[in-house]
Amino acid sequence: MAASLRFLLLAALLGAALGSAGHGVHHLTDADFAEKTGDGKVYLIKFFAPWCGHCKRLAPTWDQLGDHFKGSDRVVIASVDCTEQKDVCTKAEIRGYPTLKVYHAGAEVDSYKGGRDFDSIKTYVEDKAKTLLDLTTE
Repeated sequence: MAASLRFLLLAALLGAALGSAGHGVHHLTDADFAEKTGDGKVYLIKFFAPWCGHCKRLAPTWDQLGDHFKGSDRVVIASVDCTEQKDVCTKAEIRGYPTLKVYHAGAEVDSYKGGRDFDSIKTYVEDKAKTLLDLTTE
């Protein structure tokens, strides 16, 4: 009995680890939001509530974006659960879900209002990063 219980526990832990493996989405909290968004990278942040239907439909695309930009030295795909991180969401003036915002150097730069498909969001954040991070010298 104890061996089968250990096996089930091990299987559950392994499943949880594999289920979250590969996703490059950073989960920001009240405690680390300012520090993380102030690190010089461009952050595209999804402010969401777990019960929100639109948020649930966006989740696979968000995970795909996180995987695409995983390891990038320019762009971070992040999320904030507004049911748990209330201070951040209040300061960001979140009024509906999901809300997508760009942060750079610790400040909000833009709100994304475009299409909710992978290519539209990817192109938007790449263009935003180019604008914010590439200094043109002529």
